[in-house]
Amino acid sequence: MSYELTTNTIWVLLCTSLVFLMQAGFCCLESGLSRSKNSINVATKNVVDFFIGTFIFWLFGYGLMFGESFQGLIGTSGFVFADSSSTHWLTVVFLFQLVFCSTAMTISSGAVAERMRFRSYVILACAIGAVAYPVFGHWAWATDASGAPAGWLGKLGFMDFAGSSVVHSVGAWSALAAVLILGPRTGRFNQNAEKSRFSASNLPLAALGFLILWFGWFGFNGGSTLALNGEVPSIILNTILAGIAGGVFALVWELCSSKQISVENIFNGSLAGLVAVTASCNVVSYPSAILIGLIAGAVMLGSCCLLEKRFQVDDVVGAIPVHGFAGVWGTLAVALFAEAELLPDGFSRLQLLGIQALGAAVCFVWSFGFIWSCMWLLNRFLPIRVSLEDEKIGLNVAEHGASTELHSLLETMIAHEKGDNTSRAEVDDFTEAGIVGYQYNRVLDAQEVLLSDVKDRELRYRSIMDNVMDAIITINLDGKIEEFNLGAEHLFGYLNHEVIGQNINLLSPPLHQQLQQEYSDGDLNPQLVRAIGSRQEIVAQRQDGSTFPAELAVSSVVLADREIFTGIIQDISERKEYERSLNEARKRAEAASDAKSEFLANMSHEIRTPMTAILGFTDILLGNLKNNEDIEAAHIVKRNGEYLIGVINDILDLSKIEARKVELEQVRVNTPEIIRDIAALMQVKADLKQLKLEIEFENPIPETIITDPTRLRQVLINLLGNAIKFTETGSVKLCIRTINLEDSCAQLQFDVIDTGIGISEAALAQIYQPFTQADNSTTRKYGGTGLGLAISKRLVEMLGGRIQVTSKVGVGSTFTISVNTGSLEGVRLLQLDASSIRKAALEQNQEHALDLTNSLASRRVLIVEDGLDNQRLISFLLKKEGMQVDLADNGKLGYEQALVAQTAGTPYDFVLMDMQMPVMDGYTATRKLREAGYKRPIIALTAHAMKNDMEKCLNAGCDAYATKPVNKQKLLETISHLAESSTVAGRTP
Repeated sequence: MSYELTTNTIWVLLCTSLVFLMQAGFCCLESGLSRSKNSINVATKNVVDFFIGTFIFWLFGYGLMFGESFQGLIGTSGFVFADSSSTHWLTVVFLFQLVFCSTAMTISSGAVAERMRFRSYVILACAIGAVAYPVFGHWAWATDASGAPAGWLGKLGFMDFAGSSVVHSVGAWSALAAVLILGPRTGRFNQNAEKSRFSASNLPLAALGFLILWFGWFGFNGGSTLALNGEVPSIILNTILAGIAGGVFALVWELCSSKQISVENIFNGSLAGLVAVTASCNVVSYPSAILIGLIAGAVMLGSCCLLEKRFQVDDVVGAIPVHGFAGVWGTLAVALFAEAELLPDGFSRLQLLGIQALGAAVCFVWSFGFIWSCMWLLNRFLPIRVSLEDEKIGLNVAEHGASTELHSLLETMIAHEKGDNTSRAEVDDFTEAGIVGYQYNRVLDAQEVLLSDVKDRELRYRSIMDNVMDAIITINLDGKIEEFNLGAEHLFGYLNHEVIGQNINLLSPPLHQQLQQEYSDGDLNPQLVRAIGSRQEIVAQRQDGSTFPAELAVSSVVLADREIFTGIIQDISERKEYERSLNEARKRAEAASDAKSEFLANMSHEIRTPMTAILGFTDILLGNLKNNEDIEAAHIVKRNGEYLIGVINDILDLSKIEARKVELEQVRVNTPEIIRDIAALMQVKADLKQLKLEIEFENPIPETIITDPTRLRQVLINLLGNAIKFTETGSVKLCIRTINLEDSCAQLQFDVIDTGIGISEAALAQIYQPFTQADNSTTRKYGGTGLGLAISKRLVEMLGGRIQVTSKVGVGSTFTISVNTGSLEGVRLLQLDASSIRKAALEQNQEHALDLTNSLASRRVLIVEDGLDNQRLISFLLKKEGMQVDLADNGKLGYEQALVAQTAGTPYDFVLMDMQMPVMDGYTATRKLREAGYKRPIIALTAHAMKNDMEKCLNAGCDAYATKPVNKQKLLETISHLAESSTVAGRTP
C-alpha cells in the first residue's frame, strides 16, 4: 500500500464527510426559511432524502451512472455495488458519489416545501435519485476502463468539474417541474400578480445552515479531484472567492434598491456564486472566479424576479434560481473563463461554449421533462398537493401529527374563537410561544373581567333605556331603526317590534317624508344630520297621525365595521306654549317700554321748549334788574327751572339705561384735560358755598385713556356735585390714581372725599336704588330726586369699573369709582400736580371767552323756529354777541329763505334749525337744503333727548346738535367751533 494511495483515500473520505455535512446545512437552511408550522416536515424530508438516496444509489444508481456504458447512454453494470479490492478505493469513490446523489435530491426539498404531500415527495426523491441524476451523470461523467469519457456528452468534450449541471441543475430543474404542477402556496400571489412575502420562521437557523453549506462546499469542490494534489488549494480559494463575490453583489443590490435588506437574497447570492464556480473551479484564475461569482449573483436575482413576477413560480427557498440558473451560468462560464492551456485539445472557446450550452440544455430538457412527466402522472391518480385545510394548519400536524409550541397556542386560540373559553394556553418560560401564551392568558383574564364589566354596563344601559322618560332611538347609516325604548313607545304610540327595521321617516309628517325623497337612498335625513352634536327642533308624528314639536339631539358612534346614530327626542309642546306666552308678554312689555319712551320723549319736548324761554329770559332779567328783591325772585325762578330740567334729564338717562339704549363711545381722551374741565366747573359751585376744592394725584397718571368722555364727566360731576351739596363746611377732595398699571387691565381710580353729613349704615344699603336718598329729611333740606347715584353706578359698570362708598355720619363720605383705561401701550405716564391743573383751566377759560367774542361778531344767522318766545330769546342772545339774525317760522320758510340768500350772494354763516315744526319739520328742511347743494353749517335745535336723536339729526345733514333749554355758553361754543371748522375747510363766508 503506497503513501499516495493512503493520502488520497483519507482526503476523499474527509471531503465525503464534508459533503455529507451539507445535508445538515440544507436541513437548517430550508427549515429556517420555511414557516414554523412546516419546519418539522421540511427537516424530515431532508433526512429521508439521505435514506432513500443511499439505498437507491447503492442498489442501481451507481451502476446506471458509472457502470459499463451502453452507447454512451446508460450504465449496464455495477448494480448492487460491491468492492472486492484490497484497497477499497472503489468504495471511497462510491461514498463520494453517494453524498453527491443525496445533494441533488435534497435541492428539491426546499423548493416544494409547505404544500407537497410527504408520500408524493418520497416518489419525487426516488425519481431524482434513481433515474434523473444517474442517467445525466452517466452522460457527463461516465468513463471507460482507461479513464476516457464514456457518456455521449463527455465524449463531445462537455466539462462540469464538480457538478454545476450534473448535481445542482438536475436538482433545480426537477424541482421546477414539481413546483409548476404543485402551484404556489395559498396566498403567495394575489389577483393582481403581486407577491405576498411570507416570513421565515428562524433566520438564525437558516444562517447556520448557510455557513454549514459553505464549509461542506470545500469538500464538494476540493474532493472532486479524487486526490490531494496541487490543484486542491486553488480550487478551494476559487470556491471561496466566487461565493463571496456572489454574496457581495446581492448585498450591494439590496443596499441600493431597498430600504430593508433581504437576508435571504444575501444568502442565495453567495450560494449562487458557489454553484456557478463548481463547474470551473479547477480551470479558472482567481479574478475569473470573482467575476463568475458576481455574475452568478446577478443571474440569481434576475431569475428570481422573473420566476416570481412573470410566471408566479413559488420557490420557498430560492433553490431554482440558485442551483438552476446559476448552474447554467457556471456551466457556460467554463468556456468563457477557463485558462487557455487547460482547454481540451483541438477546441476553441466558441466550440466549447456550444458544447457547454448543449449540455446545459440537455440537462434542462431531461431533468425537467422526466420529472414533470412522473409528477403529472402521479397527480392524475394521487394528488401530490395537500388540502387547503392541511396547508393552513401546517404540514407538521397534517403530515406527522407533530405539534410545535406555536401550534398548540394556535389550537387554544381557535378553541377560544369558537366560544370555548375554559382552556388556557400552555405556559413555558423557556420558549417564545410559551411566553406569548403567558401573556395571552393574561389578556384572556383581563378580557373576562372586561366582558363581565360590559355585561353589567349593558344591564345598566338597558335599565336606563327602559326607564328614561325621553324617547331614545338608534338608527344605522341607512336610516333603519335598530333600537326603540319604552319612552319612544309612549311618545310615538308604536310598539318596539312594529318599528324595528323601519325607516326613521316613519316618525316624520308626510311633508318631511316628501322632502326626504329628494335625497338619494343612503343619505340621512337632513334634520338628523344637522342635529349631530347639537340640538335641533323638528316636527314629529305619532302613530295616530297627530304631530307635535320635538327637540332632537343626535350623537354618532363608529363601531368596528359601521356607524350608528342615537337620537334623544323630547316632546316640547309645553315648552313651546310657554315660549309663546313669554313672547306675547315680551311684546306687551316692549310695547309698554316704547310707549313709555315715546311719552318721556314727548314730555321732554313739551317741557323743554317752554323752559328754554323761561330760563333764557330769566338770565336776561338778571342782567337788567337792580332791585335785590326782584333779583332774588328771578334767581328762585331760574333755580327751580334748572332743577326741573335736571329731574327730566335724570329720568331720561335712567330710562335709556334700563332699556339698554345707551351706547358708549370708546375714544382716546386726554386725562389732564378732562380733570381740568371738571375742576373748573366744580370750583364755581364750591366757591359759592365757600368750600375748599382740592385735587390730588398719586402719580404716575397716563396722558390718555380710552373711554366715553361724556359719561365719565357725568359721573364725576354728579359725585362732586353731591359732595359739595351735602357739605356745609370743610372741603371736598378729588384724588386720582392708576391701579393695576403693570397688568393688561389697568384702571383709573377716582376718590371723591367730603367732610359732609355722612350716610348711616342702614341708608348705605339702598343709596343706589332709584328715587332713594338717605332719608326724607335730606330730600326736604337739600332737594334732589335720588336718581344720580343709581345712574352713576350703572354708567361706571358700563365703563368697565365699579363704585364703592364708605361713610360715617357727621364725619363725611368717600365715593370711589374705577374705569378701564384701555391699552396703555405707547402712552406717556405723567407726573401731575393740582396747582398746574387749576392754573391751566383758568387760562383756558379766559382765552376761550376772548375767542368767542372775536369769532362771532358780524356773523349772519338764520333762526328757523316755530316758537315765538324761543325766537325772541335766541335772537336776543345772538344779537348781544354782535351777530345779524333773521327769523323763519317753519322749515319751508327757512328752506326758501336760506336758498334765496345763497342765490343773492349773501348766504347765512349759520342756520339754527328746530327739528319739530309745523308745515315742514327740520329734518325735511335740512335734507332738502343739502340736496339743493347748500353747504353752510346747520345746527339742530331739539327738545328730544332720547337715544339716536343726535344720530338722526346728523344723518339728516346737520353739522352739530344743541338741546333745549338752550345753554347760552354751549350754543356759542358750538357756533364758534363750526366757524373755525368752516375756515379750515375753505368755507369762510
